[in-house]
Amino acid sequence: MKILLIISWRNIWRNPKRTLVMVCAIAIGLWAALFIGGLMYGMIDQRFKTSIEQHISHIQMHHPDFLKDHAVEPGITNFQDLHNSLSKDAKIRAFSCRTLSNGMLATATLTRGIQINGIDPDEEAATTRLHERLTEGQYLNESKRNPVLVGKTLANKTRLREGSRLVLTFQNVKGELVSAAFRVAGIYQSAHTAYDEQNIYVLRSDLQEYLGAGNLIHEIALVCHDTEDIEKTHATYQETQPGLSIRTWYEISPELGFLQEFGQTMLIYILVIILMALAFGLVNTMLMSVYERIHELGMLMAVGMNKKRIFGMIMLETTFLTAIGAMAGMFSGIVTMRILHTSGLNLAAVGGDTLHEFGYPSLIYPNVENSYIFIMAVLVALTAFLTAIYPALQALKMKPVVAIRYE
Repeated sequence: MKILLIISWRNIWRNPKRTLVMVCAIAIGLWAALFIGGLMYGMIDQRFKTSIEQHISHIQMHHPDFLKDHAVEPGITNFQDLHNSLSKDAKIRAFSCRTLSNGMLATATLTRGIQINGIDPDEEAATTRLHERLTEGQYLNESKRNPVLVGKTLANKTRLREGSRLVLTFQNVKGELVSAAFRVAGIYQSAHTAYDEQNIYVLRSDLQEYLGAGNLIHEIALVCHDTEDIEKTHATYQETQPGLSIRTWYEISPELGFLQEFGQTMLIYILVIILMALAFGLVNTMLMSVYERIHELGMLMAVGMNKKRIFGMIMLETTFLTAIGAMAGMFSGIVTMRILHTSGLNLAAVGGDTLHEFGYPSLIYPNVENSYIFIMAVLVALTAFLTAIYPALQALKMKPVVAIRYE
């Protein structure tokens, strides 16, 4: 076996240029598979994280009737008791209690429909980190009169800047239209331009005052410490709060779950396509190697090397060739992923605005799961084994007498 290993290793370097070309092709192919996989996984993972952290949260609570038509009433009943319970729950990292209203925003240049989010600044900052996404101005300050945060997309379309005045019109609990003047405290930008265009933030106390509703809460958004706690937390509050509609992120936004499953499936398809190209290259290389050595193989069979050893030699040559390229490609791919996962890949110059329209940040941090690397290693080994069989069988078909005379 040792002699067979030595012979096989020497055989692949008899034509070093061809071997190096094939090794480079394998390495580049697997590096590309890791890079594309890491980029796709990074984009999908960040799309999920930004949607959860900035907009949806892990769990949302509403009054069932509110979800039907988003009317001003009813709100969440027994709010204070529920607030106390959430504050003591060790599984919950943060939560934000919001008062919501659909209304009209009017400026000197434009009037449009928007959703008004009445928030507690501290709760919202802990839940969605809204204060970290300001591009201009300051966060909501309770000491100022009627401050409002406006999305960057909406601000650009309405020509709003810090200190600009706008008028909000909405219905109060009596069904009457209420108009109030607000002043822009700051402009925020999330990863989703459509969300920024439709949502503004005001102080919950200000909105409740104009609604004439006291301590009216329409929505509570929860963020758990660990994703594994989501189901347990959901089940707990469904049992203790039967009068509320309590939904997890995949009930609120099932497309996020579909996107993750679709992305994982696409990664496997991309890997299979690259390995198919790899397979054809290996078959071509090994067949050339076999046909170039017809005379030599005939001599080996004539002096007593049995077909089992001939078959094993061809298989080992293919294995060596694949292993060198695979190790080089996977090593360079993993190193590239580690570097980009730390520094990030800025796609702002090649469609950053378009990415924001679909909820993707322009700065992507590529990453690959260990399971993807394991699957890749298994598929590469399987590809090498399968592609080595045909050239090896071609070598076994040779008759020693004919092969010796071949020139």
